[in-house]
Amino acid sequence: MFTKAKQILFMTVFILLVTGCIDRYVWKADPASFRVDNNKYYSSQITPFSSLTSPGFGIDTGYNGFILNIHNHTDKILKLDWDKTYYILNGQTYGGFMFEGIVYRERNNPKPPDIIFPNGKLLKNIWPNNLVSFSGKYWHNEEFPEGENGVYLTLIADGKEINEKLTVNILRTPVKN
Repeated sequence: MFTKAKQILFMTVFILLVTGCIDRYVWKADPASFRVDNNKYYSSQITPFSSLTSPGFGIDTGYNGFILNIHNHTDKILKLDWDKTYYILNGQTYGGFMFEGIVYRERNNPKPPDIIFPNGKLLKNIWPNNLVSFSGKYWHNEEFPEGENGVYLTLIADGKEINEKLTVNILRTPVKN
């Protein structure tokens, strides 16, 4: 039988061995955020972020969502059409988005548009519908893969549909032990 001191020593050695053997990475978005100015109607920006928690052992978690920021420059209402706004993965659309208030299992259902009031702003955290997994009892938003990740944005202004492509390149660099 192990004594308490031997158990602590064993766990300490085990943790040190494991952390030395695990590949660690630093995640970077290039650019850190991407902004488009359509001065006639709006400006929009995406910034990748991580809502993941680090599992410990010094492992850096990657990005899994975007902060979407839209500023209406008009004196009329803009509508963000979520059913025509898509996640971009390496040059291809890859499903839509979910956000606060959307139930995971219903994330692919139609969503009402968001209204952006005259000279108003929308600020929303969004996650790709197709980067979701279920394990055990919980749903998880998975990390963005390396490469081009972004948003194909669809806004309605003056009854006219306007599309923008906002992307960043996600890079994963190994950290030398």
